[in-house]
Amino acid sequence: GTTLMVILMLYLFGGPVLEGFSLTMLIGVSIGTASSIYVASALALKLGMKREHMLQQKVEKEGADQPSILP
Repeated sequence: GTTLMVILMLYLFGGPVLEGFSLTMLIGVSIGTASSIYVASALALKLGMKREHMLQQKVEKEGADQPSILP
């Protein structure tokens, strides 16, 4: 999010010297981010991971059933 905003501002306000560089960076970061998301999700499915594996499990704290010593 913020990386894309900074590169976009560099493209818009950086002048003609930085225009080509920032456009290349904008395209590269956008495509790299999208491909990482799609590759990671496909890899997770291939490894047999399900949504339940990624959710946090509730852990009982030791001594949670005892009364608090603080008022």
